[in-house]
Amino acid sequence: MAKILILGKTPPPIGGITNHVKRLVENLPKSGFHDFTFCDLGKVNAQINLANILKHKNIHLHISRPGLQCLFAIFCKMSRKRLIITYHGNWGRYDWLGNLLVNLSAWLAYIPVVQNEASLKKALCWNRRAVNISTHLPSPPLKKPDMLLAKILKEFRKKYNLVLCSNAWNLTFEKNGKETYGISDLINRIKNEADIGLIISDPSRNYQKFIIEKSGSIPENVIFITEPYDFRHILTFSDAFIRNTTTDGVSLSIHEAWELNVPVLASEAVPRPTFCEVFKDIQEIDFEMSINRAKKLLKSGNPEKAGKDVMENLVDLYTSMLSDERRM
Repeated sequence: MAKILILGKTPPPIGGITNHVKRLVENLPKSGFHDFTFCDLGKVNAQINLANILKHKNIHLHISRPGLQCLFAIFCKMSRKRLIITYHGNWGRYDWLGNLLVNLSAWLAYIPVVQNEASLKKALCWNRRAVNISTHLPSPPLKKPDMLLAKILKEFRKKYNLVLCSNAWNLTFEKNGKETYGISDLINRIKNEADIGLIISDPSRNYQKFIIEKSGSIPENVIFITEPYDFRHILTFSDAFIRNTTTDGVSLSIHEAWELNVPVLASEAVPRPTFCEVFKDIQEIDFEMSINRAKKLLKSGNPEKAGKDVMENLVDLYTSMLSDERRM
């Protein structure tokens, strides 16, 4: 029987793509779809991956490097395989070469999947089958937090009237050389605010090292959590989540904050969900006023809950591809 081959990585490391892939393969059977094979590119050896790639005619790829996307798209085109590529970021976020490779891979792919309407408009110029399907999948039930983490967060919470949080799966820079996650600017904004504390989730530990090397020390009102804990535990101890990115896809953390009723303040770098309080410059934010506005926006709900959900859209996509193959 024909199946979809899903290629990607699951945590660790923790990141938006790895979490999405993990939730995807966990939720497909719950949605009644079983006609798929999953290969974890980070944990399965190359021979098994190659055997599965050669075996399947329909493949769904989840990787973020434009060069690898393009090479794999060329291979699939030459071997007459039908490839879905999910682009986990805003269209046009790379330098000229990276963007060119993205455009070429979308042209060669059977179906490019993008994250917002602005990206869809550009992708359709390269492939008329392009679709907009969010990568946000509902969070699993929240387990009891690690005792040490809970103790650290409780003690930190007691010190400040307002506690903010942010995260970065790794230290990365965008095409103009700026930090993708904007953590340095966020720290600079609050370091002199005696009544505001900031929690940074930094599972790679690279950001903490970067800040120390850049500034010499970490401000007293900033704490880095460098173990790969579930970020939702940090959200539950926070008054607001700050997403100060210079580019973005569908932010898993933004939706996790919404699910936990935590106000979200997000940069205007890309289109944001309507429940976000959007800002232009982190240095100009009045946090109390912005958080109060964000609380009101939370009540408006998540517009993505209307209509088909992500799993239903993906199952329809997979089913359509497999039905087409069976008719051939």
